[in-house]
Amino acid sequence: MTDTDSVDSGRERAFVGYGTHRPKLDDKGRLTIPARFRPGLADGVVVCGWFTNTLSVFPEDEFDALVRKVRPTANLSERHMAFFRLLVSGAEVQQLDSQGRISIPASQRKYAGLGKDCVVNGLGERLEVWDAEAWDRYSEENLPVFSEMEGTSLGIEF
Repeated sequence: MTDTDSVDSGRERAFVGYGTHRPKLDDKGRLTIPARFRPGLADGVVVCGWFTNTLSVFPEDEFDALVRKVRPTANLSERHMAFFRLLVSGAEVQQLDSQGRISIPASQRKYAGLGKDCVVNGLGERLEVWDAEAWDRYSEENLPVFSEMEGTSLGIEF
């Protein structure tokens, strides 16, 4: 599956934001969404498991577009169906509370290995939630890849 940029390209995409923040989970499993990301999430969010044992927080309409894109592929193979089932069945529809928080259910915290310290990355149209130690390992392991990449190998020019 490609990233969500290919999802329903004929419509205006929601913008959530860019950057990295390090909020903490509270004792009730609530995560404060950084203020700069909240405007793009005001109409509701979907929290779901994502690749590399992370969580994604989508504006609800972005997640709906993703489901419409993925649903037809579910019949291609059992593997595709498993992906579709796990993506959709593990998704939680929520509204930000008055303090800009969302609740991360225990099953999602377990999947992503979330401890108290988290990392929230803005990836344009969605957020990605990592356990802070896992993010630090991932970014350290992949920094050489980032440093060695050239724009032309990505099909872009700088």
